[in-house]
Amino acid sequence: MYRSLLALLLLAGPACMAQVRVPHLVGDGMVLQRDKPIRIWGFASPGEKVTVRFAGETAEGVTGDNGIWATVLGPKKAGGPFTMDINGINHIWLKNILVGDVWICAGGGKMAIPLGTIADTGMVSHADDFPVRTFHVPLRYDYKGPRQNVTGHWETVTPETARSLSAIGWLFAREVNERHHIPIGLIEVCAPDAPAEAWLSPSTLRHFPGYNEIAAHYADSSFAEGAGPADPMATGGLYNGMLAPIWPYTVKGVLWWQGEANVKEAPGYGTVFPTLINDWRAHWGEPGLPFLYVQLEGHGSAVEAGVQQSGWAEVREAQRTAMVLPATGMVVAADLGEVDEADHLKLEEIGRRLFLCAETVAYGKANMIYTGPLYHSMKVHGDKVHLTFTEAGTDLIVKGGGELRGFTIAGDDGRFVTAKAETDGKKVVVWSESVAKPVAVRYGWADNPAGINLFNRDILFKDGLPAPPFEGRVK
Repeated sequence: MYRSLLALLLLAGPACMAQVRVPHLVGDGMVLQRDKPIRIWGFASPGEKVTVRFAGETAEGVTGDNGIWATVLGPKKAGGPFTMDINGINHIWLKNILVGDVWICAGGGKMAIPLGTIADTGMVSHADDFPVRTFHVPLRYDYKGPRQNVTGHWETVTPETARSLSAIGWLFAREVNERHHIPIGLIEVCAPDAPAEAWLSPSTLRHFPGYNEIAAHYADSSFAEGAGPADPMATGGLYNGMLAPIWPYTVKGVLWWQGEANVKEAPGYGTVFPTLINDWRAHWGEPGLPFLYVQLEGHGSAVEAGVQQSGWAEVREAQRTAMVLPATGMVVAADLGEVDEADHLKLEEIGRRLFLCAETVAYGKANMIYTGPLYHSMKVHGDKVHLTFTEAGTDLIVKGGGELRGFTIAGDDGRFVTAKAETDGKKVVVWSESVAKPVAVRYGWADNPAGINLFNRDILFKDGLPAPPFEGRVK
């Protein structure tokens, strides 16, 4: 797998440089991924032999005709700081390197919410309580082709530097460190207004003729220095400008929070989003690369679920169904309502839920609740629908007690109406006196579903996690 990635690097586009150089991502203060082969690459004159020495190991590579060299170091345990020596026609000495877990923090505006906006909680003043380093990939698009480098540098998180880093990334890193006691590296790759298709690689865009035509149009266009297309978030640009330069870097997994930019074209998200996951995994050379994502939060005023048509609900449904892919984990946020940069308690809860996903999906911890109840199937008995769920823990519960809310039901006419629902701890029964022959059920189907409260319970009889909104139909 890693050797094939070396071959891909050596087949990449030309890079005409004489002295041995490394991309900005391979630099002082970087965090290298533990317990995996570590890819180190750079640029030099064709035929140049390059030697990399790190933690008692030596690896060698020869620069290809395209001016790129690449090596693979064996897996290392967490620790540091270390130094790295890179030798060719010249010598590069990299210092203050840690080995731990490296996570990509990617997506839209919510992933980019800076920690400094919730400074009133004291988080910034304690940002250096554990070792975390960040690399911020600046917003940049390129329609001519994949770039080989990005500007930036690794930064040690301190109270002085913490204000601009991803709040969700740091909250997740704090949870991981408290449990696993390792250094954390966060690579931030965010574009607040970008739809998911903007992050697809050129090879994958070919499967989407409409998107590919847009990318090809911009690739064939000429822009003045500092200018660009009318829509900088169009397909092709962000992958080339921000993602392509970092995919050789060995990582633990991806944290993703995005979807609002796809609401207007929600039906297509069900194809684009799982394609994106597989596309990224292919470029990282890991079919099982953990991909953890936040389902869309609430938007606008809270309303009774299921009565309105909702692009936000359609995107959530696409995100839910993407969980069929291996090594994925989804965090529900719709029960929290709207989430903005002032909601530090909601952001902390989302960070906690992401960590619970990671514990099972990325760290292999068994027998724990890492997701809420997941809709499995429905059967119609007369005028009532019986719903079954996986990941129910010890019981299905109504969080806070009282009435189970958020369900609607429809007959053959497709008109959804508010329904009654109850649970016996093992299944949910849904019905409405106005629907004699139900064929479909929805839960939490609204831009901002009010009061959805179906949860599971853990083995300690504590409230677990919320069920994601869903739609079920008779097959």
